[in-house]
Amino acid sequence: MSPLIHPTAIIDKKAEIGNNVQIGAYSVIGADVVLHDNVCLQSHIVVEGPTSIGKGTQIYPFCVIGTPAQHTKYKGEPATLEIGANNIIREKVSIHRGTEIGGMSTVIGNNNFILADCHIAHDCSVGNNNVFANGVALGGHVIVGNHCFMGGFSAVQQFVRIGDIVMIGAKSLVTQDIIPFSIATGIPCDLRGVNIIGLKRQNYTPAQITHTRNIFKNLFEGEGQFSSRLESACSRFGSDLLGGKIFDFIQSKNHRPICMPINVNFSDTEE
Repeated sequence: MSPLIHPTAIIDKKAEIGNNVQIGAYSVIGADVVLHDNVCLQSHIVVEGPTSIGKGTQIYPFCVIGTPAQHTKYKGEPATLEIGANNIIREKVSIHRGTEIGGMSTVIGNNNFILADCHIAHDCSVGNNNVFANGVALGGHVIVGNHCFMGGFSAVQQFVRIGDIVMIGAKSLVTQDIIPFSIATGIPCDLRGVNIIGLKRQNYTPAQITHTRNIFKNLFEGEGQFSSRLESACSRFGSDLLGGKIFDFIQSKNHRPICMPINVNFSDTEE
């Protein structure tokens, strides 16, 4: 089907518009923007390029997508924004393109639900099937895994990594890396437990959830330095799928330390 374009929309001749794309009133689509099939842009949306928006993604009014990075070292380089398929991006969301200092690209995966007033800064990488509640803000170079839930008005400092199946509490300040399968909340964040609800939603078995608790218990409870407990836990659990994901994440740390718990008994984490 041909695109359905409102007569008040302004579309640059260098934009590429797929089949059955909808572009609402007073939207502005710049050069080097690619809208793949079945993208729906409601009214009053700005998309600048180079930006690619994947099939079936829906963007609601007053979003600003693909504008240049808010960074003093950005000098106009042709950095990109890549948004995957079947995302829902609600009102007043802003997502910026990358920079030369961060790999030249901001990347958003598939099937994400990004609620109103969120901001995703330059050079971020967001995986698949995440939910960002209202007002979430990601600083530059943040990495978010898959199947995460970010609580409303939580803020993530630049260069922080958030692993798979993580839940961040509302109004939290995330300044350290959050390991997979965990819950973190606070200002600044502390690790508060295993994300049991998230694991259940992804069809992990009771035995796997108990196993994850044991890994956390070995990592964060007991005597000695964290480095010693990490070495011991790796030798005990590192060969399995869940343990491998946790330890690979910890051992690949770069800019930020790992978020630690305070007075948490992982055996008693509520289900």
